[in-house]
Amino acid sequence: MGRIYVVRVEMSSPYKVEELDHLDEDTVVMKYFFNAETRRKIIGIRNRYKSKIYDNTVSFYGLQLINDEMLPKIKEIVKEADEELKKIHDGLGARMILLPISREEVEKGELYEKILYAIQYQIAKTVFERVKDLKSGLLQPKTRTSIKEMLKQMRELNILKDEKVDRMIEEIESMLYLSTNEIKSKMMEQLEYIEKLLES
Repeated sequence: MGRIYVVRVEMSSPYKVEELDHLDEDTVVMKYFFNAETRRKIIGIRNRYKSKIYDNTVSFYGLQLINDEMLPKIKEIVKEADEELKKIHDGLGARMILLPISREEVEKGELYEKILYAIQYQIAKTVFERVKDLKSGLLQPKTRTSIKEMLKQMRELNILKDEKVDRMIEEIESMLYLSTNEIKSKMMEQLEYIEKLLES
């Protein structure tokens, strides 16, 4: 399994305040340090790299989890975000905070199970989001290949190295030859079932 971490990535805000002018007790005029165009650029970088981080980490009750194997990839994403922000202004940047979770704690049944369900839920939700708006009776070969590639990448989310996650991915791959309606129905059933497990 390796070591598991809670990872938090902090990126500079576009809304740095340069001046505050208190006109009266009820009115404050705020001047931002960056102009509107620069703020939009910063927001674009933040959104792009947050999306990359969420795609490569396990979402767990508002926290992001990774293991040792995923650490280099997350470090690289944060480094790229930091470099892009610094191109806009030297005072901007991105950094990563890691909090290790003790292996003993993870291996205590309940926490292990909750992390396992979170991994399964994330995989099922990603696949459902990918197919939910498809109209055709069967998946187009290009779409099927794309989803298979996505599932291959999502194997990296198996931070517990639990065979149940591998089996789930294999089952989803076998579903890709069913009709789109059947795939949607089966993925929705999985999501509802895992949601109940997470809430229990």
